[in-house]
Amino acid sequence: MSGFKRYDEDFKQSLVNLYQTGKTQTELCKDYGVSSSALAKWIKQYS
Repeated sequence: MSGFKRYDEDFKQSLVNLYQTGKTQTELCKDYGVSSSALAKWIKQYS
């Protein structure tokens, strides 16, 4: 069993949209339980 979660594209895009509207990466990671490295990758990918 692997140690990471898979997130669907809609979830990733939603978090990036929240980031773009003013939420901080720290808030999003804390609120949604994702790692900062994963979120940073999604922001780069979807921006």
